[in-house]
Amino acid sequence: MNTVEETAREFGFRELDAPSVEPTDLFRVKSGEDIVEETYSFVDKGGREVTLLPEQTPTRARLVQQRKDLGTPIKWFDTSKRWRYEAVQKGRDREFFQTDFDIFGVKSVEADAEIIACAGTIFEKLGVADSVEFKLNDRQLLDALLRGIGVGENKDVMRVIDKKEKISREEFLGKLEAEGVDRDTAEEIDELTAISGEMKSALVELSDKAPENEAADEAIGRMHDLYNALSAYGVESMCRFDLSIVRGMDYYTGLVFEAFATESDLRALFGGGRYDDLIGLFGNRDVPAIGFAFGYSPTMQLLKELGKWPDEAISTDVYVLTVSDSVHQIGLEYAMGLRRGGLKVETNLTDRSVGEQFGYADRINAEHTIVVGERDLNEGVVTVQNMASGEEEQIPKDDVVEYVLNL
Repeated sequence: MNTVEETAREFGFRELDAPSVEPTDLFRVKSGEDIVEETYSFVDKGGREVTLLPEQTPTRARLVQQRKDLGTPIKWFDTSKRWRYEAVQKGRDREFFQTDFDIFGVKSVEADAEIIACAGTIFEKLGVADSVEFKLNDRQLLDALLRGIGVGENKDVMRVIDKKEKISREEFLGKLEAEGVDRDTAEEIDELTAISGEMKSALVELSDKAPENEAADEAIGRMHDLYNALSAYGVESMCRFDLSIVRGMDYYTGLVFEAFATESDLRALFGGGRYDDLIGLFGNRDVPAIGFAFGYSPTMQLLKELGKWPDEAISTDVYVLTVSDSVHQIGLEYAMGLRRGGLKVETNLTDRSVGEQFGYADRINAEHTIVVGERDLNEGVVTVQNMASGEEEQIPKDDVVEYVLNL
C-alpha cells in the first residue's frame, strides 16, 4: 500500500477520503437492480436502503457533479475497504482493500498513457514488472472494425468476443453464429480479434487487415499515439495490444485494459479504462473520465508466488531496558528522544526482570537494546547492546540518543 500510494502522489494524484456507505440507488444508476444481490445492502434504522461500497466510481461521479468549482484535470486516489457479496476464492475476498485512481475532465491520449504508466510504475517498484503485462484495447476501435465488416453495434457479439480466450475456436464461431453473424463474417471476426502482441507490430498488422473505415483508421491512429506516449514513459514493454479485451459493456467507452501475471493462473490483477459517459448519469453535466482500481488480494498472491512478499516479522529499532523503577523515567526520556529521531522504540511496561526484558527484546526483533541501570548512570555511562552480535558498548549517558540515531 505504501508503494501504491507513494506512486499515486508522485504522479500528482490527490488523496480523497470517501464514505464507506452510500444510498443503494447510487449503485442502481450504474449497475441496475442486480447490484443488490452482489453487495452488502440493507435497510438502516432510518428505513433507508444503503450499501457498503463495492466500488468507488459512483461516489466519485456524485462528488464530481457536486464540485463544479474544481478545475480540471481532477486526479484522485483513495485506499479503503470495499465489500462484495460473492464466493471467496483465490485472489478474491468479500472484504478487501482497494486503491482507486481516476482522472476526470480530460479526453486526451496523454491522460490514458499517464494512468497506465502509473500502474506500470507500481509493479516496477514492487520488483515484478517482468512478470506482469497489460492487455490494451479500444472499444471505439472494436466498434469501428465490426461496423466495417457489416456487424454494426452489437453488445451480444462483444460479449462473445470477451469470452474468446476461454473457449475453443469452433465454440467461438458457433456463438457468433448464434448471435446472427454468418460464417464468413464470424471467421473474419476471429481473424481480426486474433491480432495481439507487442503494440507497435500488432497495430501495423491491424492496419493491414482492417476494413476500409474512417472511424477505424482514426481509432488505430489514437492507439499509435498511445503507444508513443507509453514509450516516453518507458512502460511500453509491459503493454500488449489485444482486440479480445472488452470489459463492461455499459460502462467503458474507449481505452480498456487489464493487468495479468504472465506465469500464473491468477485472475486479472486489476482492470480499468475510459468511461466518458458515466458521470453524466449522476447529474446535469458530462465529464470524461479514465481510471483503474488496484486490487491487493491478487497482487499479494502474485508477490508470494514470486518470492517477493516482504518479511512479515515484527521489526523494532531499539528496546530500552530499565534495571529498576528508579531509572524508569530516564529510560522513557531516552525512548522519546529516539522516537523523535524516527526510530521504532519499545520500553518496559511491566515488572519483568532483566532477563525477561532481554527475552522480550529478542521476540520483538530489536536491533539494539539500551540498558539503563543505576550503577552505570552513577559512572556517567549507559550500555548499548547489538542484539544480533551481542557486542556491548558503554556510551556517555548524555550522548546515548545521538549515538544510537547515528548507528
